[in-house]
Amino acid sequence: MSHSDKDFQSVPAHLTIAAAEDGATQAAEDIRLLVRGQGTIGFAIAEKSGFTVSVRDGGWGAPEFRWEVGFGGVSLSEHRDGEWHNLDLVAKPGAGLDPDPECQYWFSFDAINRALRYGKGEMRLGCELAHHQLAKPDSGKPDPYGWLAQAQSVAVSAAIRRDVDLWRDPVTVEPPMLVIPHDQITMEDIAYGKVTVPANLTPTCQILYDNVAGENFRLDTPDFPHFAQAIKESIADPDGWCHKTLAKKADEFGAPDPDKTYLRITLGQNQGDSPGVPFVMEIWPVGHYSPIHDHGGADAVIKVFHGEITVDLYPMLSNHHRTPFATATFAKGDVTWISPRLNQVHQLVNRGTEEPCITIQCYMYAETNTTHWPYFDYLEDNEIGLFAPNSDADFLEFKALMKAEWEKRHP
Repeated sequence: MSHSDKDFQSVPAHLTIAAAEDGATQAAEDIRLLVRGQGTIGFAIAEKSGFTVSVRDGGWGAPEFRWEVGFGGVSLSEHRDGEWHNLDLVAKPGAGLDPDPECQYWFSFDAINRALRYGKGEMRLGCELAHHQLAKPDSGKPDPYGWLAQAQSVAVSAAIRRDVDLWRDPVTVEPPMLVIPHDQITMEDIAYGKVTVPANLTPTCQILYDNVAGENFRLDTPDFPHFAQAIKESIADPDGWCHKTLAKKADEFGAPDPDKTYLRITLGQNQGDSPGVPFVMEIWPVGHYSPIHDHGGADAVIKVFHGEITVDLYPMLSNHHRTPFATATFAKGDVTWISPRLNQVHQLVNRGTEEPCITIQCYMYAETNTTHWPYFDYLEDNEIGLFAPNSDADFLEFKALMKAEWEKRHP
């Protein structure tokens, strides 16, 4: 039978297996991969005790790979010819049971690239903690791992809390953070995998991108060509509105810290589809930074108007995971993105030496999001704080104020 005779069906790229309505926890003995031989599953465990995750093709005695996560670390074994064999792993520290009870563990199965991966937090290569590369078959001999291409059943021995994340695709490469227009991408860009185009973003991020990516959506305009410079001077001037407003915000995120501040200038109104007002111009003086935070599961797009902003990414919002797994810096005109499951936990820092950074931040809940969490959760000492997105000024009023300050300094 040729492939044209098959009955092909549409398969979602992502599926959530909902937890029991009564909140009961139980092991998942048969999670079905969306595509045979590939996919990624993620879940949190109800109790801090060792557990296994197995992928197999068939019933008892069939070939099987089994991950085992315990207090001492992680191991991988293979059931072949009626016996279990330990497999070599490339592993990193911290691969065992996590101290954070909210930790998401994930496992990726990839028959095409012959890779088995394990990690914590966001389901991506940067959060991988262990992997095994299956050997290629000897020339002219049967592939001992050919069965993996037909495997679809995954068993989890742990009692799972809340939902299970099930992705159609395996974890393979890091998703590029920089977004460029589709008519600027080159063949080399595709080969290096360092940038992406709007069409590859989530549908919600695509909407946000289309709102702010245009050439005319910029800070310095013909009616006020010195807008950015006026903001810079207002920050430096003790009598400037920016300087005084920043000083008032020193304790906004817990213990007073004059550098853990930034200004939020809002455009438009909260229309019920975003955490706070969906369009926010943010002003980051040199050396200023945000706490490590998320965006309540919302999608987001960030465009840089002036200066540079550095984004540090974290696997999860946890006091046990304060070391970033990736860092990227974006300059004037650059656009980056956040989705509910990727780039969600981060910290913004202006590590420049002279110029403030000014960005537009855009937020929106996906159509499938019925929770509409209204806060940005952030790390505060040893707790998770809740930040209700606010506004320091309306954009049109702020622009008029900066014009007035500029004309006063430059009569």
